[in-house]
Amino acid sequence: MSGKMNYAWPVTSENSVVYNCFLQKVERIKPRLQGKRIAVFGAGIRGCCLLKILEDNGYRNIVFVDNNIEKQNNLINHYDIISFETALQEKDQVFLVTPEGAEKICSQLTDAGLIENENWFSFSVSAYQQYVEEYQRSLGNYLLVMGDCAFTHIALEDQNHDSLGTMIRNRAGAGRCKVLDMHGMGQQAYYHIARSLLERGEKPDKFLLLLMIETMAPKVPIMPRTQHPELIRALVKTLETPNPEFAAYADLAQERFDRFQLEAFASFHDKASQKSEKLYMQINYLFRYRETAEGVTYLKKTIKMMNEEGIPVILYIPPVNYWQGEALFGGDFKALYETNFEKLYASLEREGLRYEVVDASYLLDLDDFAAPNTIDETCRYSGREKIMQFLSKNASLRKYLNQREMLS
Repeated sequence: MSGKMNYAWPVTSENSVVYNCFLQKVERIKPRLQGKRIAVFGAGIRGCCLLKILEDNGYRNIVFVDNNIEKQNNLINHYDIISFETALQEKDQVFLVTPEGAEKICSQLTDAGLIENENWFSFSVSAYQQYVEEYQRSLGNYLLVMGDCAFTHIALEDQNHDSLGTMIRNRAGAGRCKVLDMHGMGQQAYYHIARSLLERGEKPDKFLLLLMIETMAPKVPIMPRTQHPELIRALVKTLETPNPEFAAYADLAQERFDRFQLEAFASFHDKASQKSEKLYMQINYLFRYRETAEGVTYLKKTIKMMNEEGIPVILYIPPVNYWQGEALFGGDFKALYETNFEKLYASLEREGLRYEVVDASYLLDLDDFAAPNTIDETCRYSGREKIMQFLSKNASLRKYLNQREMLS
């Protein structure tokens, strides 16, 4: 084990659609897993999520398979990461394919003579279809909600698996609310998607946009996990006459996705985990604000577009795990965290943009977070309930989210 790097993500949360599908599929294929070595294809976030489910069900004879040579001969916790060629030397095993858009991996397995639903099973669950269906629903006089994993993810320990996006949709009612939420999505995507809705004739009453300060960081927009090229292409294809800029963005998203980068990670089992947690928080929360960053540019474009259409904009700031922030950076964390927001707001106001801020940064207690000892902002169901109560009290959102007013 000496000298090997642990590529385990500290998975304590996952997209609710993906997690529920993983749970159900493991239960369905239990007879095929008995007595076999399980080769999890994909040593990434989803692979780590599936690992937890497998371990919870008592499976221990597990290896990881990955085509990325940088990960091969390293570990996910104490499980080996091996190449596909090495994995094929074991005959009595079942491959479980986890990544999104895993067509190439599926072809690898098929070309090697392995049979789907016998020698390998696809866990390549996509939340894209649900997103496209929600996007295509034509509504009028409604609340448009857009955001990333703060709306899509649940804690793996939750008993209630409703994400915040689902809770908002259920509270408001399908006819009064459209929730377009996808993990990792950034400001340029929000702009093009919102613009396409307006161009096809939809005009929401209000626009609730998640504002994660990390989406303003210079590096974030080019990272592979923020691109979703398959989803962007699918949205463009639904339009009879797509805006050329939207189509060009679909190409850009694919180009960025293909330009693979090894992303930052932090492991509970790494001796340097606190150091990497601190670095991750610096990069994503306490970075040096730049007026020219892509996230800033497209946030401005989005607000301006909505202002011109007469649609009120509400920027929702989700809870941050400031408890962990203070553990890593001391009592100055809040001041450092708020500096970038102050600079951003000043920039928006200089351009005369109109918006309202609903700031839940310090709303939650430590045990409301999915991972109290990391900077992961995803919260447990107890936290999501607090957020719903908080949003429901806002004057601009009350008529959508307050059930008593809905019934009156």
